[in-house]
Parts: sequence; C-alpha cells; structure tokens
Amino acid sequence: MAVDTKPVTTVEEIPPTTSGHAASVDTKDRKLTWKGYIWDTLDMPPAERRLLLKVDLTILTFGCLGTFIKYIDKANLTSAFVSGMKEDLSLYGNEMNYANTAYSVANILALWPCNLALTRCNPRWFIPFLEIAWTIVTLGQAFMHTPTQMYVLRFILGVFETGHFSAMIYLCGAWYRKTELAKRVAIINCSTSIGPMFSSYLQSAAYTGLNGVHGRAGWRWLFIIDAVVSVGIIIPQFFFYPDVPARQQPDFIFTHEVGEMAPSRDRNPKEGRVKQGKFTLAQVKRWFTTPDIFLLWVIAMSNSICHMPQDSMAYWFKAWNSIKPNSYSVAEINNYTTGIGGVTVVLMLIFAWLSDSVLRGRRWPLLVVGGIVTSAVCFTLAATPVFPQNKAFRWFLYYNTNWAFAANSMYWSWAQDTLAGDPATRAFGAAGLNVVSYVTIAIVPLFAFQTVDQPGVVGGNFGAGAFGIVYAGTALLLAYIQYRRELKQPVEEDSDN
Repeated sequence: MAVDTKPVTTVEEIPPTTSGHAASVDTKDRKLTWKGYIWDTLDMPPAERRLLLKVDLTILTFGCLGTFIKYIDKANLTSAFVSGMKEDLSLYGNEMNYANTAYSVANILALWPCNLALTRCNPRWFIPFLEIAWTIVTLGQAFMHTPTQMYVLRFILGVFETGHFSAMIYLCGAWYRKTELAKRVAIINCSTSIGPMFSSYLQSAAYTGLNGVHGRAGWRWLFIIDAVVSVGIIIPQFFFYPDVPARQQPDFIFTHEVGEMAPSRDRNPKEGRVKQGKFTLAQVKRWFTTPDIFLLWVIAMSNSICHMPQDSMAYWFKAWNSIKPNSYSVAEINNYTTGIGGVTVVLMLIFAWLSDSVLRGRRWPLLVVGGIVTSAVCFTLAATPVFPQNKAFRWFLYYNTNWAFAANSMYWSWAQDTLAGDPATRAFGAAGLNVVSYVTIAIVPLFAFQTVDQPGVVGGNFGAGAFGIVYAGTALLLAYIQYRRELKQPVEEDSDN
C-alpha cells in the first residue's frame, strides 16, 4: 500500500486529456489468463500492448545495456586483480579494500544529487552523459601504475556511475503499474549479475589472447575492451530514451496521431500526470518522516552485507594455488566464479514473475525467503572448513550466497509502489536504497571482509548470516505496518489495487 502522497505545492498535476483520438486504457486490475502469467502485455488490448511494447523496447533495452556496461566497468577491477594487476601494482595489503571504499564514498556523495536532478532533467540526455563520463574513466584505468592512481580513478568512476541504476528504476516506476513493475526491474537487475559474469569472460579472453600484445598486460586490455564496448551501447540512447510520462513530448516513437500520449499518463495515474516543481521544506520534511522509507533502507543495508561472502569465491580459488600449486588457472578462476551470477539471474526472474503474477504485486514473501536462505548459507560457510577435502560442498555454498541479493528487485519495486504520487519523494527514497548500500559496502569490508583475511572471513560470514535474519524480519515488519495502515484508512480504488 502506498503511503499518504497528497499533492504538495511543488507537484503539478496534468488534467486528463479528453481528445477524441486518445486510446482508452483500462486502469483496473485484469484477471490474468495463462498468457498473462508469462508476460502481462499478452492480456492487454492492442493499443495498450503497442504502447507497452515501445516502452519496453526503449527503457528495458537501454536500461539493461546501460546497467550491463556499468557492472562490467565496476567488476573489472576484481577480474584484473586476480589476472596480474595484484603483482604489477604491488597490491599485497588492503589496497583493494581502499579502492572499493573510494568508489563507495563517491557513490554516497553524488547519489542523491543525481537522482533528485532526474526529477527535473530529461533522461534522454542525463543518463547517457553519465555513461560517457564513466567510460572515459574506465579507459583511464588501463594506464594506471600505482595504488594512488587506482584510488583516484575509482573515486571518479563512482561519481558518474552512482545515479544510473536508481535513475533507471525511477523511470520504470513512472511508466509501469504495480503488477508490471517487478518483472521489468528484475530484467534490468539481471544485468548487475550478467555484467560481472561477462567481465570475467572478457578478462579470460584478454589474458589468454592479448597478454603482452604491444607490451600491455592482459588485465590492461580488459579496461580498453570495456570502454570500446560501452561506446557502442551509449550512442543510440540519445535518440531513443523516453522522458517520464508527465513530461514526455510527442516524438517519432510516442505520437499524438496514434493517441499514445494520454494513455501513457492514464494507465499509471499516480505518476503519469504529476510533474515535480521546485523542492520545498514541506516536501523535504516528508522525506524524513515516512517510516516506510527507513525500513526499506534497512532491508537494502542488510542485503549489502548478506551478499558480501560471494566475493570470497575468487580468493578461495586463488588460495588453493598456495596450498597446491597450479590448482586453478587464471582463466578458470574468472570463469568458475560466474556461476554465482548465473544462479542469481535465475532466482531474480523467478522471484519477479511470482511477485507480479501469483502474488499480485506483493513483495515481502520473496524477501523473507531470500533472507532466510542466505542466512543459512552464510552461517554454514562460517561454521565449516575453508579448505575441505571435498570442495564441492563449499563451492555449492558460494553459488547460493545471493538469494537475498536475487530478491532485491522486490524492495526496489516496493519503494516505487509505496512512494508513488510524489516524484521527488520517490526519487529520494530510491536513491537512499543505494546510499545505505554504498555506506555499508564502504565500511563493513574494512573490518569484516578484509583482503588479508580472505577467503576465510569467518566473522564476516557469521555477520552476513545475522543480517539475513534482519533482512527477512524487516520485510515482515514493513508488510505488517502497511497492512495495519490499510485497515485504518478507507480503501481507495486505484489502478494498482
């Protein structure tokens, strides 16, 4: 259930269009057929199906590709570390922790300004600008020679990458209804796992085929290849990205002639017909007095801790080489760790489809499942030998460390559902999900998952298990609070309930 989002003076409501050629949109829930359980637009009238197809082809396509290159550029440092950068830059202490902390600090400082700016800026220009900037920085990492240069470049990278994902989810929240949202968020979110997987494959290829070419190490070629791939993805976005429905102007994709402008606003009325004006003190007060926001942030913080044990797998393979030399090659280390991403992608999609269809937009049950399973996995990692005779069981555990992370599309969608109707509050709340995550990622590894303690990190694994319980418990608490709120308030019929 959404919190009270009565109009504030800075939110302009666009009156409904009465044009005779505007296609009508049914804003009430439909009963799903078997086709609708597979993909919701298959149950829609032709006009609405055509509209959603255009939205999906623009937002989903470039949202996935943009997130894909972001997470390639974010994950490539770890791939480079296990592929020769450690030795070339003499990274034998906690330098990787410091680099990741620099990245996270930059994220924290820039995220809220970026996301709030999106309430006033056109995503067609804003999002590709961020992508171009971080691509230039990614290329620069191919030429770094000292840990200090690495810290500076990762900080700058963090400034430009910070607002991208939450901006994409903000855009989805403006266009999609409650029973459509989780699937789209999950599809974009899958790129957060596919990106690191692809980065590992790229590093394997670069190390095998380009190591030493023109006097450059294979890990340096990885950054160059990442930058080249990114450029090809960014350029088309300047032509195809839509704005939010309330600000969208007719163009060669969305036109008045086929009656698409009004339906694009009517189908999600809480967001489709409101524009954000100047921020006021009353609106800012709402940001800090809505309990739902802070509970969602606790879930996001817990998620960040829960999935930290997954990073130990690469260190685990590398540590086996110290016990038994040549146990795993560089290519094998990069490739075997991608299984975590594969499991995560499958779980993300299953959770999202269940939430939008079977659960009719409820998010909390899947957060509870994800938290409990992750907690059990992390406690088991902490309590069992790091280097057992039978490697398969620990290998299996690492592959299943991301159940809570796989459910994170649920709390991203839940934030959009809960804060619908006030663009700035929705942007603030969604950005905060990443802010608390980055704060957590910047601080916790410095004492719980130090590089010098990898891959054992027993205390860190126990802590991750404890926060799996917090993750599930907070989801239950928020669901209960919203249920009690529904009982106390008159039931208002809207497009999603």
